[in-house]
Amino acid sequence: MERPRILVLDDDKTFRELLADLFTRQGYDVVSVVTGEEALCKIQEEHFDLATIDFDLPGWVNGIDFLKELKSIAPITEVILLTGNASGDVAKEAILQGAFHYYIKPLYQIDQFLHLVGQAIASHRRKETSKGEPNRPSPAQ
Repeated sequence: MERPRILVLDDDKTFRELLADLFTRQGYDVVSVVTGEEALCKIQEEHFDLATIDFDLPGWVNGIDFLKELKSIAPITEVILLTGNASGDVAKEAILQGAFHYYIKPLYQIDQFLHLVGQAIASHRRKETSKGEPNRPSPAQ
């Protein structure tokens, strides 16, 4: 079985690099992008088990709008929406729009966050299995 692939979308370079390093050390393949447009291009070209998305994206109204677009392209890719602003309404809307979970920055509970990531990847793999193996785009070389 191939290694799980995670797309990291965050315009904050430090946080994006922190997530990429954290996921890489856990044995995941990671692709990091800065903009929603870059992320959508990657989603169209490559297969991802999980995408972590910053709620506050430049050029988008918010992460919920981006989530809707991502789910229209890759409906079984799991999404964890990350934000620095806690809001029950946003969390509820994220779940209603197909996010696996909503997580508040900063990541004080790294082990808890990594457990959530593992659950999201397992959920994605179950979806793949139940639908049959999809025609996956090959990872970019």
